[in-house]
Amino acid sequence: MKKFYSVSLIVIMFVSISLAQTAPEKVKFSGLMFGDYFYNINNVDGSLKNLNGFQFRRIYFTADISVSDNFDARFRTETDQSAASNTSGGKLGVMVKDAYLKWKGIFSGSDLFLGISPTPAFDISEGAWGYRSLEKTTMDLNGIVPSRDLGVDLKGKITESGSVNYWLKIADNSGNAPETDKYKRYYALVQIKPADGFQATLYYDLAAKADVTDAFDKTTKSNNATVAALFLNYQQKSDFALGFEGFTRTILNGYKTTGALMDQKSLGLSFWAWVSLSEKFRLVARYDSYDPNTDLNNDGTSLLLAGLDYKVAKNVSIIPNIEIFTPQTVKNTNGSSDSSNLQGRVTFSFTF
Repeated sequence: MKKFYSVSLIVIMFVSISLAQTAPEKVKFSGLMFGDYFYNINNVDGSLKNLNGFQFRRIYFTADISVSDNFDARFRTETDQSAASNTSGGKLGVMVKDAYLKWKGIFSGSDLFLGISPTPAFDISEGAWGYRSLEKTTMDLNGIVPSRDLGVDLKGKITESGSVNYWLKIADNSGNAPETDKYKRYYALVQIKPADGFQATLYYDLAAKADVTDAFDKTTKSNNATVAALFLNYQQKSDFALGFEGFTRTILNGYKTTGALMDQKSLGLSFWAWVSLSEKFRLVARYDSYDPNTDLNNDGTSLLLAGLDYKVAKNVSIIPNIEIFTPQTVKNTNGSSDSSNLQGRVTFSFTF
């Protein structure tokens, strides 16, 4: 299977290159790379303390193709050095990140997307945050909603001015993986831009899942999950920006107690800001709090991040930063007494 994917990727790249040679104005290639030199100053796992090294955390290669007057397409590959992405030999693996067809103006003010494409959950907030090179946004980081899903999207303007927009999606809820069941996920987002520099999004999704049998009372119960989120953002040109993102998730009959199954409710909050000190330097800071089950105590986590973005060039940044990840309940290993993961990094990021 991996050989098949590799051969398919090579074929697609050769076809893309051929298209670029015959109609260069209709094909655009671009890319993104970011990674770090990292040092684990503290870690709840003592064996990881003082671990340091260089790493790539994300590499994109993208082909945007103008198929015809009304149709565009995108094909994007992704690779990183996480264990889940590497090959069986421990090398960098490559996966398909995006593969979709865009029908522009399927009706006035709206476009249709078919294929593997972003989900509405945090695409806008991630763009506003602007520092995916430092960390994922909170719903992505905590695995609340996948960043991609295979399905059909409809997105466009509700008002002619674009001050109110919508995004609807029906998809497999399998991320970039093949579908394995009959259940689907239904996404909806409304974006509001009431004034210059300010935007807000309201998000909701329903993930249909198979019913579960409660061992306590032997009855069949729903296991569907819902997510609701609010994002607020204000940006004053290139001077500063402020952001807030909060979400709740409810999984019906999602966890076991001494009695019957109970609904599992999660809550997440994220606050971030950046401010420009000059054309070359910008301070960045963020704080997250996440509680995976609000009915349980000491099962949450917090994240604190701070960095200094040095813009070496328009599309190149070097960002010394520090990230502190603190679980409320810590199970130390190998004699470590640390209650937080404290990692210092020098992050590099560039696009082309």
